Amino acid sequence: MDRAHWQELLKQQEHVRGYNDGFKLLFCPWKLLDTADTLFLSPNPGNDPSGEFMRIASDERGNSYLVEREAKHSPMAEQYRKLCDFIDQDPEGVLTGTLMPFRTAKWNPLRDRPNISIARPFWREFLGTGKIKQVFCMGRVVEDAIVELTGARLERQLPANWGNLTIRRYSTTNHVQIYGLLHFSTYKMFGRAECIPQLARLMDLDQAA
Repeated sequence: MDRAHWQELLKQQEHVRGYNDGFKLLFCPWKLLDTADTLFLSPNPGNDPSGEFMRIASDERGNSYLVEREAKHSPMAEQYRKLCDFIDQDPEGVLTGTLMPFRTAKWNPLRDRPNISIARPFWREFLGTGKIKQVFCMGRVVEDAIVELTGARLERQLPANWGNLTIRRYSTTNHVQIYGLLHFSTYKMFGRAECIPQLARLMDLDQAA
């Protein structure tokens, strides 16, 4: 999988597809495609709070949620760190990426859902390598797309203990675990005590914190 190819493709397609604010496919170094066994996937990137790294296929500085900068990152950063601690993963070692790589201030289904197609071949090829053992999906858009790509089957559905919302776990024929969680930008699950036991049950973890 060639970073230069994707950098050039996204650069060419940004304006063609009606976007003007940049792109990011991976929130981590490209080399993690070879080493990571866990994937954390969001719908698409928002504006870079530093304003410096707006058009990149991958963040070669390190994980975007962890890189030190003057500008404050989105609330996703703290939730991401807490998830990694919860599942005992090094946050620098998790592959973090986007389903639709063009930047927007807010997800617009009519505009953005059709453009999931640009990165679909990337994720299909990567998930087909068998390197990833678990996928954490931020929101239903990502969840549905990954389930479709992998042919995963629903194993468990639980109340999220947040209104009437639910969270889900799927498994593929190769035993990849796919977790459909609430989008951390809107629902800070690791900041709500009622959600923690449900996350532990979903992931078959003994811990409750």
